[in-house]
Amino acid sequence: MKLRLFLVFVIVYIIAVFAWWLYSFINYTEKEYKLESNNLKLNSFVIHNQINEYIDKLQASETQSPYSIYKKHVKEINSLHQNLNNRYNIKTSLSLVDSNGNLYNLLKIDIAPEEFKAIQKTFIKKQRAFYSEVIFFTILVISGVLWVFGKLESLLNLNKMQNNFLLSVTHELKTPLTAIKLSSQTLQHRKIDAEIQGTLIQQIVNNSDRLNELLDNVLLATRIDGKSYNYNMSMLDLTELIQKTADLVLCQPNFTGQFIFHEQETRILGDEISLKLVFSNLFQNAVKYAGNNSLIAVSYIYENSQLNVAISDNGQGIDSKEYKSIFMKFYRVGDENTRENKGTGLGLFLVKQILKSHKANIRAEANMPRGTTFYITFK
Repeated sequence: MKLRLFLVFVIVYIIAVFAWWLYSFINYTEKEYKLESNNLKLNSFVIHNQINEYIDKLQASETQSPYSIYKKHVKEINSLHQNLNNRYNIKTSLSLVDSNGNLYNLLKIDIAPEEFKAIQKTFIKKQRAFYSEVIFFTILVISGVLWVFGKLESLLNLNKMQNNFLLSVTHELKTPLTAIKLSSQTLQHRKIDAEIQGTLIQQIVNNSDRLNELLDNVLLATRIDGKSYNYNMSMLDLTELIQKTADLVLCQPNFTGQFIFHEQETRILGDEISLKLVFSNLFQNAVKYAGNNSLIAVSYIYENSQLNVAISDNGQGIDSKEYKSIFMKFYRVGDENTRENKGTGLGLFLVKQILKSHKANIRAEANMPRGTTFYITFK
């Protein structure tokens, strides 16, 4: 939350900086436009004065009225006007205003409209260029900041998930080890009858299997993530494989729930060991969140040359916001310190990766009226 608030602050700051930059550029172009306009007016004023000076010199030697001088030397005056236009790089028009007035009221210099249009066109072009540059760099910088913050948030989330993983693995290792130690000490220091002895030995075996399954999952996740696991592909009866996997759940001593299967022959190309792990994880999750008296339904749908396997339970369900995250490595819903259900956050990650290697997809949806349905699509 703090990271996102800081991100908002950074983005607002970047927008403010670039907005000030844009304001400075626009203000500069407006001043430049006024300067160019004033320069045109100044040049036209200089041309007017120089023509008046020329007429004044002629008037001093010929002692005639300004109008008479102008009429007499109109060609020379027009030529001078043209030369001055070329010298000052400006286009102006010369016109007679008052034939009876004094020298300075005799002629008028008008700046050609296209001169102001050219300046205005340049001004608009610069403004558009500044707008484009500032908007482009603003988007570029904000995109870069969002990318960096996205990566940083991903790293923080990964670090959090890894910490959760360490906490959960520690708990998952400690619980069966403690049970094995207690059972072993009981067998070592007490004389007990054969029935209780058999129960304790079975507990040791069960907890050893639990430890072995946990370590196998960690190792398998490492091998699959590192792309070093070799899949032994062969034609499989998927229905038979799923039912055999479900039998392992049904054999658990505390399980009182029920499996519902839609009988249908389904054959696919796949790796038997890894696919058993897929459905074992999904069934164990259903039991974990729906309880030992859960109802688990497995159905098959052929559609558009694809096989859809739906696995539904009647548990507490998953928040729709978590549907994509639950397949991430180490990800578990909730806080590790307050979570009641066991697990390492590797189960659904392994499911996703194994199915991906089988060119299959998996997604989670809400099951009505309650629970979750996992849809697996085999091509």
